[in-house]
Amino acid sequence: MAYVIGLNSGSSLDSVDVVLLDMDMDAEGWPKLHSVKAYHEYPWPTSVHRSVMRAINLDMGINDFCRLNFVVGATFATYVNDLLQTEGLESQDIAVIGVDGQTIYQEPPESTRWLGREFDDVVAAFEDGRLGSTLQIGEGAVIAALTKISTVTHFRPADMALGGTGAPIEEFLDYVHYRDKAPLITLNIGGIANIHAIHPQISRIMAFDTGPGNILMDRLAQEYFGLPYDRDGAIARSGHVNTSLLKTLLSHPFLKRTPPRSAWREDFSDAYLQSVIQEFPRVSKEDLMATFAEFTVQAIVLALQQVPFMNDTSYLVGNGGGVLNTMLTERLQELLPAHMHFVLSDLFGIPAKANEAAKFGALGYAHMMNIPGNIPHASGALGSAILGKLHRPPRAVWTERGQE
Repeated sequence: MAYVIGLNSGSSLDSVDVVLLDMDMDAEGWPKLHSVKAYHEYPWPTSVHRSVMRAINLDMGINDFCRLNFVVGATFATYVNDLLQTEGLESQDIAVIGVDGQTIYQEPPESTRWLGREFDDVVAAFEDGRLGSTLQIGEGAVIAALTKISTVTHFRPADMALGGTGAPIEEFLDYVHYRDKAPLITLNIGGIANIHAIHPQISRIMAFDTGPGNILMDRLAQEYFGLPYDRDGAIARSGHVNTSLLKTLLSHPFLKRTPPRSAWREDFSDAYLQSVIQEFPRVSKEDLMATFAEFTVQAIVLALQQVPFMNDTSYLVGNGGGVLNTMLTERLQELLPAHMHFVLSDLFGIPAKANEAAKFGALGYAHMMNIPGNIPHASGALGSAILGKLHRPPRAVWTERGQE
């Protein structure tokens, strides 16, 4: 048995989630998650949150951005140390910390066909954006130094270097955790929503973004209602779906991309939101919220229809903060085929809000055990890769007399 810590901060930037996992290896050589021992949500410090938002909005000089990378690492480390103190653990009790970092920018590839087959000039293909790239902050060396725990960060680049999408990245945890219950589909609703179609045959697994999760609804709640989000869908429930607006939303070019596909804030940005609102100036604030909620749900249903074995799947297992919005989940259940039941990941031992942090803990553990963490059929990568970058904690102290 090993204790593993996972951290997550998603595109909604609403909190830093930290989980303590109990893991080991099963008889088949796969990581096994026995239980989630603890889960804590921590607020971003106001000044750090403000700076991260500036970075995401590309409104920051390189000097401030460089400093912010270390500030975010120190923030993550502070919360890890708080969890250790709360749970009565020491650094040496933890095998590894897995943390992807805070994504600042992500550009999915135009095609998931391997770069060596499609592009003669790979440098140019990365340079002009035909091949994907990704950037996360939260310096791993800072985390390892301040916690004294081996830390694995930045899981996406290794998959993207092989031509993959790099996101979503939950399918590894879902395969090792649910493969004996497959076929099964999981749904994560964070800022962006994604599904992971898990099959006993690893070569049939699919994972891709469905479209917006909470990101557009959160922006509406903040701008028009002065709230961080629409708690339990109360605002959306008070409005009505505008069919003309919904038709426009469902024509978004992202929904026409074939899986594997990955979305980022630019697909569903503030600029996109404002352009849609300006096109429909007479739609009330409540009806806007109701319609954007319906957009999220219908995009999920459209994505599910692209899974070849959906008719053999009994469960859609939900996780992420968005699944706690019962307005969304009730509407989703109405639109699902009769044979498919929506349940929360809590039913299978992972609290819904802890799942995203747990996936990074599992990937960190896989790295330490030298196990590839990507699933090429799901991401479009050429092959398997050990995901993440390892940062070892300090092991020696220098004195005036030399090294101890």
